[in-house]
Amino acid sequence: MQQAVSRRTVVAGMLASAAMLCLKAPGIRAQEATPAASPSASMFTGYPQLDVTITDSAAEVSMDQIPAGNIILNVINKTSSENSAGILGPGEGQTIDDLKNAAATPVADPDEFPPFLYDAAILGGPGTVAPGGSSQVLVTVPAGDWVIFTQGDLPPTFFTAVESADSNTTNPTAAVTVAMGDFYFGGFDNVAAGPQVWEVTNEGVQPHMLVMGKVPDGTTFDQFMATLQTEMTGTPVAGGLDSDQVQFLNDGVFLLSKGQTMWLPLDIADGTYVVMCFVTDPNTGQPHVMEGMVNMFTTGGAAATPTS
Repeated sequence: MQQAVSRRTVVAGMLASAAMLCLKAPGIRAQEATPAASPSASMFTGYPQLDVTITDSAAEVSMDQIPAGNIILNVINKTSSENSAGILGPGEGQTIDDLKNAAATPVADPDEFPPFLYDAAILGGPGTVAPGGSSQVLVTVPAGDWVIFTQGDLPPTFFTAVESADSNTTNPTAAVTVAMGDFYFGGFDNVAAGPQVWEVTNEGVQPHMLVMGKVPDGTTFDQFMATLQTEMTGTPVAGGLDSDQVQFLNDGVFLLSKGQTMWLPLDIADGTYVVMCFVTDPNTGQPHVMEGMVNMFTTGGAAATPTS
């Protein structure tokens, strides 16, 4: 549990070395997440697809110009370590050059979430892609210049989205509508097992991620919070789970900035799950999960009391 939580805590921290839009991990490696059962075929049809292949030296894209609108972001990991990729661009009132300049500004703390990412447009990406594996999400890419960013110190990969006859702005049908805010998760009142699409929207001001874990059936929200408090603070809290009772899954959202929506395909087994965000709050220096951005749900049943 300590390694799993630490890896996700530094997903934000690893962005700190993002000079020239290169994202560098601070050297913390952790146990591999457990792959969830993935759909055998894409749940998205009729959309343009951008393949991003992560190698040891680059993030290669299948096209350097894509149709603007909803696209399938298909991330293929050809490295020996877990990785992921997302789409990053200039925020409101910014240009791509503004973004480059902001990203090149060094941060004092190597584990600090870079300030420029709070204002950038982050369109989303899959949570974790296992070595040799692939993962898809559907993202909305407006016309303009964009960047593929990954975990690790790979150079940035630039591409352009343009309005074209192949643009598709029709949103897929979602079984679950997830709201991420400052600092809460909502939308888990009735999640069924099986293949499904989640529509995930960041309705807050700060960027957020969605990290998903599975816990034993019967686990209470207070039990999980005691476990999390122990792992995050290093101070034992009575009533928590054993470290091997929390199974982190690859499914999730890499990063998503304010006002953005993406769609996440899942195949969920029966069970009890938790969702968390580990992005740092610039006002307090605390990860969002420590400010209440955590929720629990059981497939086919009511969610735990929503956080707010």
